[in-house]
Amino acid sequence: MAGTSSSAIDIPEFPSSLNVLVIDTDSGVLEFMEKSCKEKSHQAVICSESSMAVDVLRKEEIEIHLIVMERNMPMMNGFEFLQFLDEEGFDIAFVMMSDDITRSSMRKAFQFGAIHYFIKPFGDRLLDMWPPFLKHYYDRRHLEDDETGDGEAKANDTLHKKD
Repeated sequence: MAGTSSSAIDIPEFPSSLNVLVIDTDSGVLEFMEKSCKEKSHQAVICSESSMAVDVLRKEEIEIHLIVMERNMPMMNGFEFLQFLDEEGFDIAFVMMSDDITRSSMRKAFQFGAIHYFIKPFGDRLLDMWPPFLKHYYDRRHLEDDETGDGEAKANDTLHKKD
């Protein structure tokens, strides 16, 4: 239409190599996730305890793009970890994994902020699913930041920390 102008929102490029924090007590799952991440050119940060993962996030030595966590962890379960992320102001995509296939468990994970729920055991194609739903999460976050800002997309800190 003549006379109308549209302003494009500048959305930063989605990272091709992700830093994935994996939290589980099962060494087999940790090994599988580490190997799978490496095959897809992602870096896995492996933690067998929730407290180790908290330390990784608080040290901020590496920008974490995705957290994949077993729901039934000792000390701090997946729901408590999601609550911790919210209270501490971390805005990181979170995937819950569990062998619990009940709708109530899945619903609760989404209510607490998970973007996906993996049912164990999972197959080799698990990592092929990441890019589409992570890109959706990443783009949505930038658009939400833009709506609350001054009209320009905020590229910094979207996946790492909330303002």
